[in-house]
Amino acid sequence: MTVKLNLPLAAPVNDAGKRLTELCESIAPIWPLDRWIAVNPWWGLRRLPVEAASRRLRREAGVGMLMPPSFYRSAFASGRIRESDLYQAARELAVTPPDSPKAWLAMLTSAGEPERQVYSALEFLPPSGDGVTPLASARDHLGRFCARYFDRRQARWPGRADNDGLFSAWLRQARRDRSLEKQLGLADLRTALADLPDAWPSAAEWALSSIPLASEAQDALARRLLHALLGWASWCRGEDWRAGLEGRASSLCAELLTAWLVLEALTLSALGTEQKAAWQRRWASFAQSRERDGDLTGLWLWHRAYELAWLREFGGKLATRAPVPRDGELAVQVPAIQAVFCIDVRSEVFRRHLEEGRPGIQTLGFAGFFGMPISHRVPGPEGDSPRLPGLMAPTYRFVESTGNLEQDLRLGQRLDQKEAIRDSVRRAKYSSLSTFTLVETTGLAWAWKLVKDSLGRKRTRLETDVSPQREGRLCHLHGGDPLSDPERVALAESVLRGMSLTRNFGSLLVLVGHGSHTDNNPNEAGLACGACCGKNGGVNARAAANLLNDRTVRAGLRQRGIRLPDHCWVLAAEHCTVTDQVRILDRNQVPDSHLLRLQELEQAFAEAGRAARRERASTLGLNGLDDEALLAAMTRRTSNWAEVRPEWGLAGNAAIVFAQRHRTRGINLKGRCFLHDYDADQDPDAEVLTRLLSAPMIVANWINLQYFASMTNPEVYGAGNKLLHSVVGGHLGVVEGNGTDLRIGLPIQSLHDGRLWRHEPLRLNVVVDAPEDSIRRAVAAHPDVSALVRNRWLWLFRLDDSGELVPLSDA
Repeated sequence: MTVKLNLPLAAPVNDAGKRLTELCESIAPIWPLDRWIAVNPWWGLRRLPVEAASRRLRREAGVGMLMPPSFYRSAFASGRIRESDLYQAARELAVTPPDSPKAWLAMLTSAGEPERQVYSALEFLPPSGDGVTPLASARDHLGRFCARYFDRRQARWPGRADNDGLFSAWLRQARRDRSLEKQLGLADLRTALADLPDAWPSAAEWALSSIPLASEAQDALARRLLHALLGWASWCRGEDWRAGLEGRASSLCAELLTAWLVLEALTLSALGTEQKAAWQRRWASFAQSRERDGDLTGLWLWHRAYELAWLREFGGKLATRAPVPRDGELAVQVPAIQAVFCIDVRSEVFRRHLEEGRPGIQTLGFAGFFGMPISHRVPGPEGDSPRLPGLMAPTYRFVESTGNLEQDLRLGQRLDQKEAIRDSVRRAKYSSLSTFTLVETTGLAWAWKLVKDSLGRKRTRLETDVSPQREGRLCHLHGGDPLSDPERVALAESVLRGMSLTRNFGSLLVLVGHGSHTDNNPNEAGLACGACCGKNGGVNARAAANLLNDRTVRAGLRQRGIRLPDHCWVLAAEHCTVTDQVRILDRNQVPDSHLLRLQELEQAFAEAGRAARRERASTLGLNGLDDEALLAAMTRRTSNWAEVRPEWGLAGNAAIVFAQRHRTRGINLKGRCFLHDYDADQDPDAEVLTRLLSAPMIVANWINLQYFASMTNPEVYGAGNKLLHSVVGGHLGVVEGNGTDLRIGLPIQSLHDGRLWRHEPLRLNVVVDAPEDSIRRAVAAHPDVSALVRNRWLWLFRLDDSGELVPLSDA
């Protein structure tokens, strides 16, 4: 069936470009696979109370945020949720509790399935002969276009000119695409598109003025269309985000939305009388109805009770610690060795076992980029690699060098040549003019490697992206000048104050980054360090150690009240989270005077690694193996290209604690907590706390809600099945099967072991050991932090002197 277009040009709407840009802010950004970081998919809704955001998603996109009612019924039947938890949840949410257990359960029944109330005009056209709806066809059309437009590595022909905007590139292609007319059932579509302006703001003005809906309804429609292609909308939003961090303007998400709205306006003008009447009735219903709060109140109440059940156990553990005196400094013995770990939840297991085996070793937690806002540059063609949270832009560059300019040039030339050969083979292999001979030859070149990997005979070792043959130096990102001495001192001071380590230094201070080393795993960066932009943390640890060992820097620190003594040597290390092995970096630079301590440290790391592997064995199905066999089995997981669950990553994360380690030391937190050291006595103005809540806490929130969403609605916010993934553009993202939209979030194998869930959907519990007024000041200082707390996207508590958790959700 074809429909003749009747397309009058209407008067433009003012500020359409700005309006669409603001609408795109409801979409969270995503990062490419090689820089992949966890993202809260609801970040754009943080200004709304979480329950209101849930209602909007159900109404506009038919998307739920919570587990189905059966999940909570099962938790109640098993005793996980108690009736006391339900009463406490009712008090927190100001809901009148029912008078019987049956009435509690009846509250779940009223939730029902999400019912969408926003419909595209494309949904009122009849499906094609093969049963594909026009909306699905438009979605696939735009998805395929985006894959070509952004692909600069795998595409056989360029999908765009170098300076081509997304909308103008799409419009030029759509004007020539006869198949789009057939798929949508719209005659003369190409003719209508020819009359549109090439500039996306002008086209957006025309599209909005051609859709006869009130502004609120138009906004709802725009958000619905963005959700219809959520993966590519998120990618465009990520490109816009990263451009903004670099001071560049980018409007990719708004341009994608403009293409959607143009198709919507053209379709609406082509609807027949009955179809348009049905469309009008649907939108009249939208204007008149609002989803009743009671429909979701019961589900949210049960979910809060589910969270409180875990919090009950967690709070009980914290309360077992002895009360802490606040009227004077604790008498602590200066440790011989101090180990600072990334706050990643996996380090909690290792730290606990390290402390149990060697009580004299002090461990601390700090954000894994170790306060170094850097990009990393090595000789060769790769360019800069950001090594800091995605919320931030790098300020400095850590450049690795052989120490000899001539050697650097030769190394760079050799690596450039090697990459040029690889690129030539890659282009020839994908070219439509390539011969079967070339494809078969390059395939045979990999045959022996595949056989070795399949038989498990590949030689494995604990690897790191830090080269011991190269030294690093810090310079400015722009201009390339080395940092001045005052700048280096200020950076070092920020690092030490950020981890509340300004006194009582031991003879060895080791900064332990972490990473995950796996083969044939497009999601590998998701197992690495989120604070290092999906990279391993050894580079940042090494950069910080070099800085803190510098004598000029130490002299400057003394003038600022921090005495890093001469007997203290700072070194870097990297923890492999698959095998729980720790490698010391630049070991050959450790002074002879510290070799005995270094041997003690390495032995302690080995013992803690064995204990941590035994604790993790059951979750990986490796029970019953002795220590040697267990290490071998975990090492094989790093190189087995068929392994879909090399480790569990950050599954199970539930809380972040900002406190000195003695508040949690000795407690088995089961690898579920981010532990960041913080000493309120050293931070009377709450400046450090403000930075912690606006950076590490937000990163933890992004991690937490990505796992949450990937579990509660895996079809929308998860990445599907790893076994069906295909990589798009070499590093852009993955699609599942023959899908055309990028998948965001986590694959099911990161959450489920085939029998049981390995994660629990809990909002992040933030625990701060500080005076209440300091916490409230820190929260109020940052609008995003305040929004997360006020709107219940996380839960904030003060840890009082007796170990009790004091809620501060009204902060």
